[in-house]
Amino acid sequence: MVPVLFRWADSAEHYDVGHSGNVGLGGMFVLTSKCPPVGTEVEIDFTIPAFERIPRQLRFCCKGLVCRVESCHEIAGFAVVGRIGLVESEKLGDGIEEEVAAGLLTASNTLQ
Repeated sequence: MVPVLFRWADSAEHYDVGHSGNVGLGGMFVLTSKCPPVGTEVEIDFTIPAFERIPRQLRFCCKGLVCRVESCHEIAGFAVVGRIGLVESEKLGDGIEEEVAAGLLTASNTLQ
């Protein structure tokens, strides 16, 4: 699981933290105690730590709509359908990190 920061707005601006339950090209699931309502537009920021194929951390942003909110005992979270992309300032000129990062976030291979 990767820590995430997320925000949304209704009559006020809301900011909170959580952890990724899973991440894929079409969206992600966030485990958190405070969930935005279904249909709300959210923006989620998270960082993938460096590993063997990528020698430095990469920052991603997911923008989308909350499509599901779940709660079971003390665990809660929400699913977002949206687009996940590498944060522009994190891209390098040679394209290697972008290519590997795109390979991480495929429909059949989700980060967990």
